[in-house]
Parts: sequence; structure tokens; C-alpha cells
Amino acid sequence: MPFAATFRAMMDFPLVGDALGDFVVEGVDVTDGPGGPGGLHTYTVRIALQGPGGKQGVRKTLKDLFASHPTTFSAYGNAYQLWFGKPEIERLGDQRYAVTVQGAGARSNLEHELHRLLSYLDETDRLAAQTDQASGDEVIKAYLQGYQAEIRRKVGRYKRRLRRAQGGGR
Repeated sequence: MPFAATFRAMMDFPLVGDALGDFVVEGVDVTDGPGGPGGLHTYTVRIALQGPGGKQGVRKTLKDLFASHPTTFSAYGNAYQLWFGKPEIERLGDQRYAVTVQGAGARSNLEHELHRLLSYLDETDRLAAQTDQASGDEVIKAYLQGYQAEIRRKVGRYKRRLRRAQGGGR
């Protein structure tokens, strides 16, 4: 399962001090929650914002962030689809708001889906070079390795930005 730091990076959470529309981020807290059936992993998210616009403005500002459904990988290489539930917005006064939302990640069988896609492309003569099963497996393996490396780089960059923002240097 991907831990909270990976969830935070994959969802591209803003950092403290970042501007989101007319709002400024005062705090972000993402923690691992309890697991669930079928490999479901949950996250508890709390974001503190300050700015004009009321609850509706907060909801509109965070809409794109909460609409994200990226795929990431656990430390073991298993694919997980990530998403958010419905956010709750609490007015704190003085144009300050606390947003609480549950996030989740469910294991997905990405490799199986890629095999299905490759088979479909082969059956409909849409592949430039016809492949046998073994070479198809190699294509999928290479694709997944590259995808996992891309995700590791993205998570690493986010974690470095987060450490710098929190005063931890490099």
C-alpha cells in the first residue's frame, strides 16, 4: 500500500504558504488511516485555508485537486488507484476554513489491463509490429518499469520540496 507521503505527493497537495485561487494554505496534514477490504487503504486529510469566498469559494478552489484519480505504486510495485471522498468544510472565522476529506487507494490490476490492451491492439491489427506473447510481456514489463520510475521521481521531487518548505533543507 502507498503510505500517506506518497498519497500526498501523487495528489500534488499544495504546501503551506502556497496560493490556491484567492486562498492561502495555512496547513496540510495527511495521515494513514485504517485499511479496508480488498486492499483498500485510507487517508485522513485536513487542509487549513485563509481567504475570501466562503465555503463555496473553498469548494470551487479545491475542486480540481479533489477530482484527481492518479495511479501510483506501493514499495512492492503493486499498482493503486487513488481518489478522494466528499470534503467537509468548516468555517473557523476571520476568513479561515478547515477542510477535512477522506482519501483512499485501492489496489488495481494494471498489468492485467495492459495485457488486455495489447491483445486488443494485436487482434485488431493496430500494432505496428506484431508481437508474440513473450515479446508482449516484455513490452508491458518495460512500460511498467518506466512508469514506476516516473512515479518515484515525482514522489521524490515532492518530498524534497516539502522538506525545504518545512525548513529541513535538502
